[in-house]
Amino acid sequence: MSKMLSHLFRCVAFAVLLAATSSAWAEARSTMCNNYSMLKNMFTDVCWSGMFPIRIAGATMISGKSGVPEDAYKSPLCKCGGDISKGQFPKIGFSVGFWAPAKVIDVTRQPMCFASLGGTRASMPSIGWFGSGSNTGRADRSNGFYNWVAYSAPLIYMMRLLDENACAPDGLLDFDVINMSPLFPNWNDVVGRYAAFMNPESMFLGTVSALATMPIDSMSTIVNDKPLNYLHWAAGQWGMLYPMTGFDESSSTSDTVRFSSLIAARSMALMHRLGLLRGTVGGSNICERKVQPIMRKDAFRWQMVAPSPEYNTIPGASGNGATVRMIDRPHGRGTCTHPTGLPTPLWGMWRNVPATGEDHSYMIFQYTDCCFGITPAP
Repeated sequence: MSKMLSHLFRCVAFAVLLAATSSAWAEARSTMCNNYSMLKNMFTDVCWSGMFPIRIAGATMISGKSGVPEDAYKSPLCKCGGDISKGQFPKIGFSVGFWAPAKVIDVTRQPMCFASLGGTRASMPSIGWFGSGSNTGRADRSNGFYNWVAYSAPLIYMMRLLDENACAPDGLLDFDVINMSPLFPNWNDVVGRYAAFMNPESMFLGTVSALATMPIDSMSTIVNDKPLNYLHWAAGQWGMLYPMTGFDESSSTSDTVRFSSLIAARSMALMHRLGLLRGTVGGSNICERKVQPIMRKDAFRWQMVAPSPEYNTIPGASGNGATVRMIDRPHGRGTCTHPTGLPTPLWGMWRNVPATGEDHSYMIFQYTDCCFGITPAP
């Protein structure tokens, strides 16, 4: 009898221990937030060669392999503002165009996870609609849902390589949090009410013909290194930009790099739709950044900076500063940035790191046309 009771006690103790371990693991998983530091490692992990080519006065002064958008400003001279009839002199100067490192997007498994701020995890306040865009309570779909946090990261202005008045930026001159998915009810919208309100055209873009455009857009990124802007609902091999939610509508989420890239692209498209991001390409935007409700896919190039960054080959910048890293593989394209929708097998489907690197961070290079000049004194 004593042996039976002893055996029963050990079984109960094992069950309690197993339950406690499962509970601890579940709690740890719910608070999991990977730790990166893009600012600390930006000289080693940021693709500085992604800024090129640089065009000055309509001519390419520093060559590069990223190309430029089709309607980038090409005239050597530019004029901004002014009204002679009112005694207001315009700014007259020369044009400059380059790929400016502009934003960082953290794509995370848990809401309010600031991976690029050292893995800081904030609590979710229950204040009305705040936090309604997170996936809290959706653990059953955690493998098919991502959150995001957007930061301004104008590195060339932060390092004072350009004066803040030398080029018309979007008003963001420091590294800071600018937006996050929990603030948008549509991000966790399974039914489609909020998502359809945000972009009603999504009701017409779920058809077979719309889905068939993804391979066309993907092929353009492979052949021409540029996405097709007129297929504004498609992000190449990454998937559909609509609906603007955190869920993956594809049949498989095994390629987490593809999925996180799609989420990052959707976050940019969402901020464009709300007027939070503006255009920076072409003559219409060279003096004043105008609202652009539909994101121009070819105005952005992407670089994964964590967990396993794409990096350049500048001497001394070996890219050894990342917190988590896998062995890097070259693109074969001579650059460490890629266009919107480029198939992940060509640049990084292997970059996810289990457990310690499942939250992904992307540096976004935005093509920027500027007018450098002076305003004559009256």
